[in-house]
Amino acid sequence: MFALLPNDEFLIYRSWCKQMKFFVLALLGTLIAGIASPVGVRAAEFEAGFVTLTLKDPVEGGPMPAIVVYPTKAEAGKTTLGPFTISATRGSAPAPGSYPLIVFSHGTGGSNLGHHDSLTALAQAGFVAAAVEHPRDNYRDDSGFGTDLQVTGRPHHIVALIDGVLADPIVGPLIDRGRIGMAGHSAGGYTSLVIAGAVPNFALAKAYREAVAFDPYRQRSDAVKDPRRKPDLQIIADPRVRAIVLMAPAIGYAFDKAALENIRIPVRLYRLSADEMLPQGWHGDRIAQLLPVSPEYVVLEGAGHFVFLAPCSWTLALTAKQICTDPPGIDRAAIHEKLNSEMIAFFRRSLDVRP
Repeated sequence: MFALLPNDEFLIYRSWCKQMKFFVLALLGTLIAGIASPVGVRAAEFEAGFVTLTLKDPVEGGPMPAIVVYPTKAEAGKTTLGPFTISATRGSAPAPGSYPLIVFSHGTGGSNLGHHDSLTALAQAGFVAAAVEHPRDNYRDDSGFGTDLQVTGRPHHIVALIDGVLADPIVGPLIDRGRIGMAGHSAGGYTSLVIAGAVPNFALAKAYREAVAFDPYRQRSDAVKDPRRKPDLQIIADPRVRAIVLMAPAIGYAFDKAALENIRIPVRLYRLSADEMLPQGWHGDRIAQLLPVSPEYVVLEGAGHFVFLAPCSWTLALTAKQICTDPPGIDRAAIHEKLNSEMIAFFRRSLDVRP
């Protein structure tokens, strides 16, 4: 058929065919690399299963709900728990293997399901991820806000969470006990710092009060009449945690260089340029400057305080407008796709995990 073409047109056609051949081969190579690459949220061959645990609150002795999400080879599934629909199946058989553990600490008045998409993304990438509902500082009962039950008790809850996961007969045997990390949002970021060895100095709050006219969290805390509920309760750290992710960490004004000097593990810190709850200069940015080892520091432009919570279902959006509404131009789902990928990559680097 080529003899029917003029010579110049034949040469052009042959050159075009070669270019198309190389293009197709390059495209196939890119697709294959994308399938094999651990960069994305779905960075392994797993689906997610989960169990719920009822632990004992080490501070007051009551029940402390937790969820543990783990890798499974079972078919993908979704489960509705209250206003949340999580991409995991209750009770699926765990995939055999040894996996790092990542524990989560929610923000003030939050839930152990508030970061469910990050929990499932980690499980799908070959981690076990667990979250606790902090007693006296959750959406059902926040009566401990501004007291030692919150600021001193929270790290005790995390230690109990790690102990409970390791002791559980289903998920405990899955854990690589030398590879444990932590992530926390807002007050959960503060909790992560304390777990990592920070020692808050609340006397520093005086300078913050004088400098910052409006902070809804601090003003509510200042109004608490009885902040000492457990006078013998002491700050506690957990050296088993070897890397932390901080998402808009709160109570940054309680830390100076001396308070943070013991933190020597890898830190990834996210700050929000449009954080409506935490005044700039006193929280995430302050912590980033004072840490003895520079963190991986990321500023999310235009995002508000609650952007780190999983994208809301329509039922949750109807009942919890504040935590479900983002500033104009912010795509929470897109942010979470990137955030979860970055979190997976950070913990792989920091805990020396092979994808």
